[in-house]
Amino acid sequence: MAIPRAIFRFIPMIGIHHIIMVICSTAIILLSIVLGGCTSTNGLSNVYLVSLQYRNTNAPIRADPAMVNPGIADKVYNVTHPRNATIITEIRAAYMGLCLIRSDGLRFCSSSAEALASLAKDSGNSTADPLNLIWIAKQFKDTMVFDGLIFIAVVLTFLCFVLLWTFPGWHEEVNDDGSEIEVKPFPSRPVSQAALGLIGLGFMFGLVSILWQHINSSAAGTMAEGLTYGAVESHVGTAAVVLGWAAVVCMGLSTVALLSMIWSINILRQMTDED
Repeated sequence: MAIPRAIFRFIPMIGIHHIIMVICSTAIILLSIVLGGCTSTNGLSNVYLVSLQYRNTNAPIRADPAMVNPGIADKVYNVTHPRNATIITEIRAAYMGLCLIRSDGLRFCSSSAEALASLAKDSGNSTADPLNLIWIAKQFKDTMVFDGLIFIAVVLTFLCFVLLWTFPGWHEEVNDDGSEIEVKPFPSRPVSQAALGLIGLGFMFGLVSILWQHINSSAAGTMAEGLTYGAVESHVGTAAVVLGWAAVVCMGLSTVALLSMIWSINILRQMTDED
């Protein structure tokens, strides 16, 4: 019974800034997971921006009237078949790493595309990666992906967390009569406004970065499918999309909550001054 009583006594001490700190921490963790995608063969190999894999087809893509040279589709099909000689089935690209999935199910992740290419060459099979998907994924990671905005969003959110940590908490004091009273001091206005500015900027950087990530991944996957005439199929990483947008929502909630808190404090101060 003592523990529940202690918990119930602690609950009133929780302020809105504590809740905002938890939400900011969640956003930082989610963005960190997105940044760390494809850097190891554990669960992070499932956090990727786009994946390219050889399609299991029995015939090349049908000729289209818009094709000036329809024979190229047959040549691409012949390069990728027979499939029993293809060792690499899928390549996943993320912000800081690439993951290679072999036909036997083994996964290898690295920040270096050259290391994965050497691994494929060591198999002694020249058709291990017939369309050079490792190189294509490397080009996507190097030229179309930019993680700087996410790092900025993480830093700004962390700085907001630090400022929220300095907010005074509710506590009990003994007045002149010797009785205990609850003291609920207001946080500093400059600190509150600085925290709001930081999380607001973090939200904007995060929103732009995740939106950019989603558009680039979809566009790159569509172009890869078209340029390989259906021999390769692409998928946008669901986990990275969900985690990224969840982090943006957390930063947006933190911004709205902090703004509401500042407005409420200003109203209370005005009412107090009038009295």
